[in-house]
Amino acid sequence: MKAKITGVRFVKEFEGKYGPAFVHGISYNGKEAQYISKTKDQTKFVEGNEAEFTETIKTWNDEEQITIRPVSGYAGNSNFGRALKREQSRYSTMGASYVKDLIIAGKVDVKDWERATEKIVKFMLNLDKEIEK
Repeated sequence: MKAKITGVRFVKEFEGKYGPAFVHGISYNGKEAQYISKTKDQTKFVEGNEAEFTETIKTWNDEEQITIRPVSGYAGNSNFGRALKREQSRYSTMGASYVKDLIIAGKVDVKDWERATEKIVKFMLNLDKEIEK
């Protein structure tokens, strides 16, 4: 959801599971919500600016409480995706190393090392694509 932020106020600080956490009251579209941040001077919700966020409604002591979170800029880029890209970037080094071993063993001519490396790297990338399916 996108909305113009009409008010921001600091509510309280508490010790959370991962260290200090800060509760902020955020007003928008005639609603009041809580935003929990890791810093007291949060910059995700600024009065007068438009922000994109998700709402979560929880019931607490027979009272509904809205909690909001900013939409992450990492959509579609999960930890698995980042780890996979990091692993794939190592393939060029691995491929060149494998080709070096093949050259030393006399299986590949030194003039063909670039083409052989490219072929090995493409093969490993295609294997990753098959695993992802």
